[in-house]
Amino acid sequence: QAYNCLIHFYKRFTTILNTNKMAAPNVQRIDLMATLRDISPNPTSDVSFTFVDQSTGERADLPAHKLVLACGSSVFMAQFYGPSKEQKDSIPVEDSSSSAFEVFLDVLYNKKVSLKTMDFQLLGELFYL
Repeated sequence: QAYNCLIHFYKRFTTILNTNKMAAPNVQRIDLMATLRDISPNPTSDVSFTFVDQSTGERADLPAHKLVLACGSSVFMAQFYGPSKEQKDSIPVEDSSSSAFEVFLDVLYNKKVSLKTMDFQLLGELFYL
């Protein structure tokens, strides 16, 4: 049953990527990755997601922009701009790996993501997100 969910997720996700349409039609087709995230992520970012590797204790931070995340996800819209909005600028993430969350952010920033090279564990984490 888990493989059926992953296959369904993979097919739906590749259909969206192949048709060049985002799930939310209000997101413009501009290169947000090059404009905001790759060139100068830290000076313009207003939120950071923090990850701690349980086995090594290594800490990783992924900077992002609340407005971009809110445009791509209703969950982030509620979290950052809803009635009980998040007040912290650093959000700890305990139920995902930094690599899976980075792919998730890449999708929200309109970066082309190749799912064909990912293993099932990473695809499962993306499905969970």
